[in-house]
Amino acid sequence: MLNLLRYLVFLGLILLPPVSRLADGRGTNASDDYDVLLHSQSLADQRAALRAILDTPQKYVPRIQQSLRDYPRLLRADPTAAKRAIYISALVRDSSFPPILVKSLGASEVLEDCEYACPAVFALTVQSCFAGWKLPANLDSQLTTVHDLAAGIGRVSHISLKIGSIDDVVQGPQLEEHWKEIEGKNEEQLIQLAGPMTASLKTRMFAAFRLETLVHESRNRIDLYMLALNDFQDGSGEYRDAVYNSIYRAEAARARGM
Repeated sequence: MLNLLRYLVFLGLILLPPVSRLADGRGTNASDDYDVLLHSQSLADQRAALRAILDTPQKYVPRIQQSLRDYPRLLRADPTAAKRAIYISALVRDSSFPPILVKSLGASEVLEDCEYACPAVFALTVQSCFAGWKLPANLDSQLTTVHDLAAGIGRVSHISLKIGSIDDVVQGPQLEEHWKEIEGKNEEQLIQLAGPMTASLKTRMFAAFRLETLVHESRNRIDLYMLALNDFQDGSGEYRDAVYNSIYRAEAARARGM
């Protein structure tokens, strides 16, 4: 009987799942959730996948680790997935992530991507300020990424949750043009305006500017990370920087029990 079974398998009459898919977990729903979060454009699918990952984060740690190892290469091959993996690591926040990610700070691809607001610097800042990771003393301080990371950690460590005015971060005729779109909006409404369902990139940007002066609680922390997952590249990274600052405020509020 055993010989007959082997013969049928050899002829292809009995199909077995590829061993590699079973061995690395890529045939499971758990893996699919991570793939969805890296690649899907659907906000509903992203949200469901993120919920699954945050419900059982340890299942995804090995895959996130691999994404962090591959980060410089992924920036060339699939920049959206590369950056989303960084944001997921900032949320899952395993202690194994920073030592992997910090090794990429000198890679040419990362330095080029980090000319303005930088996902890797953001994630490491979150790890340092809200998860207890310590910045290694032996990093090359001449690297712009390392310099920006040290400066960011110092700034976020003393962040204020005082509600400010949008004038604190942006002024000029463009603000006047878009002010009516954001005037009087609460945090949830601004997150909606700042998200990918808003067609105007300018509207998204000014909504993000307002968020970085308004967020003072942690209730919308995950939704702010969703903005990062769906960011867009403007000329000087201002949108991304505003989203990062909003997240820092939400993380600080969470750390303070707000």
